[in-house]
Amino acid sequence: MAQGELQLQNDTRRQKGKFERLSSRSEFTSSLDCNRVVINLTGKPLDSAKTSVLSKGLNFAPAPKSIPFLDFIGGVEQVIRKLPVEAADEIRSDVVMTLKRAVPPKPNLTREERNALQAIRRDPKIVVLPADKGNATVLMPTEEYHKKVNEILQDGSYRVLGRDPTDAIVRKTSALIKDTKMEPESKSNLTVRGAVPPRFYGLPKVHKNGIPLRPIVSAINAPTYNLARYLSSVLSPIVGHCVHHIKNSAEFVKTLGGIRLKPSDIMVSLDVVSLFTRVPLEDTFNILESKFDEMTVRLFRHVLKSTYFLYGGKYYEQMDGVPMGSPLSPAIANLFMEDFEEKALQSASLRPRYFFRYVDDTFVIWQHGRNTLDDFLSHMNQQHPNIKFTMEEENNNCIPFLDILIQRKPDGTLGHSVYRKPTHTNLYLNGRSHHHPSQKQGVLTTLIHRAKIVADAENLPAEIKHLKTTFKRNGYSDRDFRLALGRTIRPRKPTDEDNEKPLGRACIPYVSTISGKIGRILLRHNLQVIHRPPKKIRDGLVRVKDDLGLRVPGVYHIPCECGLAYVGETSRTVEARIKEHKRHIRLCQPEKSALAEHSLDMAHSINFDGTKILCRSDGYWDRIVKEGIEIRLEDKRLNRDYGQNISQIWRPLINKIQRSRSQFRLQNP
Repeated sequence: MAQGELQLQNDTRRQKGKFERLSSRSEFTSSLDCNRVVINLTGKPLDSAKTSVLSKGLNFAPAPKSIPFLDFIGGVEQVIRKLPVEAADEIRSDVVMTLKRAVPPKPNLTREERNALQAIRRDPKIVVLPADKGNATVLMPTEEYHKKVNEILQDGSYRVLGRDPTDAIVRKTSALIKDTKMEPESKSNLTVRGAVPPRFYGLPKVHKNGIPLRPIVSAINAPTYNLARYLSSVLSPIVGHCVHHIKNSAEFVKTLGGIRLKPSDIMVSLDVVSLFTRVPLEDTFNILESKFDEMTVRLFRHVLKSTYFLYGGKYYEQMDGVPMGSPLSPAIANLFMEDFEEKALQSASLRPRYFFRYVDDTFVIWQHGRNTLDDFLSHMNQQHPNIKFTMEEENNNCIPFLDILIQRKPDGTLGHSVYRKPTHTNLYLNGRSHHHPSQKQGVLTTLIHRAKIVADAENLPAEIKHLKTTFKRNGYSDRDFRLALGRTIRPRKPTDEDNEKPLGRACIPYVSTISGKIGRILLRHNLQVIHRPPKKIRDGLVRVKDDLGLRVPGVYHIPCECGLAYVGETSRTVEARIKEHKRHIRLCQPEKSALAEHSLDMAHSINFDGTKILCRSDGYWDRIVKEGIEIRLEDKRLNRDYGQNISQIWRPLINKIQRSRSQFRLQNP
């Protein structure tokens, strides 16, 4: 028997034993409070199956029912393309051998739970949302959700646009980037290919009366998204250097250690009302002009003025404030607030002993007596018509700030522990979710590490005890918790292998029965593996953002009236590529498109309305490999060629994909 095959069999036995142990430890019945984890606002009771599956959390990943061969091939090909031919073929052969024997993992949901998910997904009268805070799952009547969103959009902060401004903003963004003195490669990286409009939705604030929605904008792949990320990196070194700035909770805890209160001191927290939508842009531009050259300020102005979004098929523009969802907005808010607080404190008749701010949250120690505190709040609220604060005073010698509960001790020192809002559900990544074990371990380690940073010596034992109980209720064993605790106490020492830079990184699907084996195959060639979990419950249930349809990059399929079909790929949007195909046909340009050539030569009508997205993909190599495979899988293709060269070593897996699809079509005519 070949050495490689023997190694794979040994890997299989070890991996099978490992996952059987993990599975046996993960069998549990959740004891979390379902009434807190699942908030049903529909007025209709939920049966036990629906309650059970929703109480696992929206981040729960059901085990896949089949092996995603195409994703494995694409992920592996992307990382081995620069290796010597012999090494690449060896990896292909070992991966094919592993995948040919692969079986899907055991289900981690019952049949009743899977049916319950389908029933919720198919009900158009119900909207499923994550709560704004606390990690709960909220079910709300669809009509009520849209009513609350429209109330937000009609409050005077937004106006309706007559048409989609995406293409115009793309052109302006490209022109501005072109005028800069950056290197050509940098300019290319700042341009978004396949730009899509930002999309608006709302998250329910279940802790407030009437359960209002928090407005959220998803701006990933928006026309200015890459430019906003770049400008954020430009601005970040400028902000955060004033004495009032808080970098994070860990830094603030260290600051608390140097504070000793007097009996007359009062602890107070201030919170800016809706800061992001209230930041005054013109004032902010004046600050930027004092720190940057004219061209850079033009870039800032362009990004900050691009505040449009899509909701319900209509386009809206935010009238003032920084664009919600933009990676630049937090840095801009910090910039303005630093200037604001400096002027406000200098002009105050009485100043606080301590004043620390993290974006829109401020911690204050007031030493001038309670009767003057309201005057200070009034002074802060008079500084700018857009900026208004709410105030909370300490209660029972305690006050929450960020994720810290600050406690006044009898000797004037400040104790501190982890703070959780009343709406917190103690729901974390479920122990039976189909995530890679390292990702689950990372959740435990992160929260234990936070406990050690935030909680003082007096409060730490209670916090550790709370986490142990909480994670047991989330499906983790005592052993899992002990191992995570040990990693925070005695971190693993780095080895020479850790310092060795990998030759590449492969992003492959996580399937518990085989991903570890494929990871070890790649690791033998110094290739790192990133395990991508399957679709989560959130992906199937949370559907409140406008559907982009064909406005995505990826591999697509366009049928002709004669029964043949064209398979293509694009890094822009499929919608934009279809427009090009139509233009080539209209202008009689057969040389520019196989689709146009077929239509013109045969006088056939192309069914553009029947276009399907075969797979969404932003990665170039992943996309062209999948296009090449999809062309080979299409029996009635009209493509001129087969696209990317696909090694014959993959042929057994491509055949398995073809047989699986044929069987599916027979079962679902």
